[in-house]
Amino acid sequence: MKVKFLVFSLFFVIFSNSMSAQNPDSKWTLGAHIGSVIYSDLDGKNLGGAYIDQIPRFTLSRYMFSNITFEGAIGTTLLDNQKYTTFDGIAKYDFGKSFDNVVPYILIGGSFIKGTKLTTTLNLGAGNTFWIFPNYGLNIQVMYKYSDPRYTSQFSHLYPTIGIVYSFKSRNMNRRLWHMNH
Repeated sequence: MKVKFLVFSLFFVIFSNSMSAQNPDSKWTLGAHIGSVIYSDLDGKNLGGAYIDQIPRFTLSRYMFSNITFEGAIGTTLLDNQKYTTFDGIAKYDFGKSFDNVVPYILIGGSFIKGTKLTTTLNLGAGNTFWIFPNYGLNIQVMYKYSDPRYTSQFSHLYPTIGIVYSFKSRNMNRRLWHMNH
């Protein structure tokens, strides 16, 4: 029931707003990713494994202001025997590169992770989106998810992801000099 509600909410948010992609001219993107959860060897022994393959992970991002983009994501394990579902909220800062075809960024955020119990993490990381076509890009990202040591059901870990992002409004792949003044 929760999954149906989340899918419905995602589509409602997407289609109830004016569509655009990831800069002041085009604000919205949607992504589909794969990822891995990577624990230290010691923490992995306590949790049942140091690696968890995560497929699928879906993201919805909106450019807000001053090179800041907010992103919500949900990811879960369908093909792994360990349970790991994450609900992420992050803010990305793109160094003023949001109009470019290569958009590096740093991020900060938080997650609710459902494993054996529900726990929270503080997330720090970096990533890059390579816009290959006007509506499609390749996104690579690495997060460090810090879990408070008092939680024994979840430990701090790395969370790398790779995926395809879709821009609802075509991006200008060959910007002209007169377009450079945002």
